[in-house]
Amino acid sequence: MIYKKLLLLLIALNLFANNDITMDWLKQQPKSIAKDFYIWRYLNQDITSKEALNALKQINRFNNKLFFRYISKSNDKILKDYKSCIKSRTKNLFDKEPYCIEAGLSLYDATKLSSKNLTNIINKVNSEYPLFSKKLKILNSPIPFKSLEQSNSDIFFNTFNEVGGSYRVKYFNQHFSLELLNKLKDKKEFAQTIKLIVTNLKMTKAQTSLLNLKSKSLSYKSTFHLAINAIRHNKEKLALSYLEDAQNKAYYRMEKDNILFWQYKLTNNKEYLKKLASSWDINLYSLYGSNKLKKSFTNIIYNIENNNTDKTTFDSAIPFSWLKVLNDSKNMDDIKLSKYTKLFNSKDTLGHLAFIKERYDRYKNSYFITPYSDYLNKQTKDKQSILYAIARQESRFIPTSISTSYAMGAMQIMPFLSRAIAKELNEKYIIDKQLEPKTNLKYAVHHMKFLEYRLDHPLFIAYAYNGGIGFTRRLLKTELFKQGKYEPYLSMELVHYDESKKYGKKVLANYFIYQNHLNKNNPISFDKLMRIIN
Repeated sequence: MIYKKLLLLLIALNLFANNDITMDWLKQQPKSIAKDFYIWRYLNQDITSKEALNALKQINRFNNKLFFRYISKSNDKILKDYKSCIKSRTKNLFDKEPYCIEAGLSLYDATKLSSKNLTNIINKVNSEYPLFSKKLKILNSPIPFKSLEQSNSDIFFNTFNEVGGSYRVKYFNQHFSLELLNKLKDKKEFAQTIKLIVTNLKMTKAQTSLLNLKSKSLSYKSTFHLAINAIRHNKEKLALSYLEDAQNKAYYRMEKDNILFWQYKLTNNKEYLKKLASSWDINLYSLYGSNKLKKSFTNIIYNIENNNTDKTTFDSAIPFSWLKVLNDSKNMDDIKLSKYTKLFNSKDTLGHLAFIKERYDRYKNSYFITPYSDYLNKQTKDKQSILYAIARQESRFIPTSISTSYAMGAMQIMPFLSRAIAKELNEKYIIDKQLEPKTNLKYAVHHMKFLEYRLDHPLFIAYAYNGGIGFTRRLLKTELFKQGKYEPYLSMELVHYDESKKYGKKVLANYFIYQNHLNKNNPISFDKLMRIIN
């Protein structure tokens, strides 16, 4: 058995060393995001159209990355034309067939066209794509909002939610009648519409309209957005009623704590603060509550006892080994805990063990471990804190993690970025080395230097790490993170990209804990951490 495992490992390592993925190897792997990642790479190799099709049949989650690479190997002229349409510049679509225009012209790009060009396009696509034509007609009408208001709910959402923020402010920042709100409120797409209105500081007329909206039929997220909108418009009593409704709808503990925080902020009622401080979930808001009441958490664990050896029988270099553990550990018990405690007995599997223990504890204990210290000991405590904060959020320190967007490793670095970093470091680029903690962390340290030079707070660094430096710079050019009664907390709720908004809060909480753990002689106060606005 041991010989067989070693043989399979050698085959895998040889495969990755040569950067060559075979169909036989792919067929042996379970359907998963990790397998999709290797299929994506396989589709970039010198393969036939038939081999590409066979690979496509094994995909777990289809996306444009896979689709476009498949098309490049396909002999299907229609698909190649379709790809060309999607990637065409807007001005090159004018003379194309209707199917090509419909595929390649986004509503965002359409808003930048002249009325003459829009009219010509509408005439071309009208008979074959009437729904697409109706959306373009709204953009081309003398009063776009009036045409939008008169459209059915599907056309409304497809138009309002897809145009850019600047166009939305210029043409759709209007009063929404109760009749219009009632037409929209029971549709799931309305949640995105509410978010786009609330998080755009210039949509003031539309925001005022939302103050008249009843939240009974809305989701937790929409109800919470209405509460934030009411706070911004100094309707604190209304905000409290929305927050109470949102609390009843919230599922996750962090969501409930977020609401408790705002209930406290609006009322100064310490009962909310006490509930926050007694939360089992370690998040930005429970940290706020514990700081105010000078209460310490008893469920933060920094160290895990294991053999801390250099050897383990677990193959931590191959993503599919971890996938088996993920599936097996969904329902943890004492027997499984004992098994995995023995298996994850090395320095390189400390993250794996922490993950398993959190599952066993039903997430009531939070593990803030510091693995891979040998690779980070030359960094300052501040830099170690932000790197650990990000790694914990990105991968829980699992070195072979691969995301749906194919970000890799403990620090979840995208292939395009790791390739660019390799060039900057004057190193040969081997993509699979990103699954090795030493290389992945080295590249993350290099990228962190780039971010820290341009951004002055761990929250903004977190936004940039997740959403990109361009996204963060655009964010900081808005009216967010300026002086105000509820700042910086209100601005943090108004970040329009949901993933980065949530990510920033989680990384900031992680950072606070790691800073005070690694800098015991010079701890940072929570109040000082939250002085984001100069």
